[in-house]
Amino acid sequence: MRRRGVEFLDAPVFGSKNEAANGGLWIVVGGKRSVYDEMLPILAPLSETTHYMGENGMGASMKLVGNLVVGFQLEAIGEAMILATKAGLNPRDVLGVLHVTDFKSPIFDGVGGALVERNFDTFFALKLLLKDANLIAQFAQDLNAPIPALAVIRENIKAGVNKGWGEENASAFIKNLEDEAGVQIGG
Repeated sequence: MRRRGVEFLDAPVFGSKNEAANGGLWIVVGGKRSVYDEMLPILAPLSETTHYMGENGMGASMKLVGNLVVGFQLEAIGEAMILATKAGLNPRDVLGVLHVTDFKSPIFDGVGGALVERNFDTFFALKLLLKDANLIAQFAQDLNAPIPALAVIRENIKAGVNKGWGEENASAFIKNLEDEAGVQIGG
């Protein structure tokens, strides 16, 4: 593209339907800094924040790093809520504690509440999370970066897709963990 005098940015986003509708996306950008600065007036109305990450490709790299964290958080809330359920704790009480602790997370709040309500309406499809998990695994392999926990999460995601939940929300793979545990969170 540069040979033809065309500059471009890679600018993946974090967020989903609600953030997009409300101009609250978080945009991570790779490319020439001058092009990024020039495009800020276009990006700003779409986003809560924009983050310049470096040269072309760095926005996409940050997106994979962020999606790795999302996968870990989904696995963590699923495992924690299953353990709490098996221990006899009220799932709503557990979420109340998770909401105010120093390890709180908007993902825990949103997904935790949706688990209790048995709501797997799609904000980000499970099949897309599997695509991202595969991309993250390849990215880490290319960089020789160890991320052993991803292998477990990726298998759980694959199991959820194989059970027919690929069109449901990414959190639907937690139903696979529930099946293994013989419990259902909330409901």
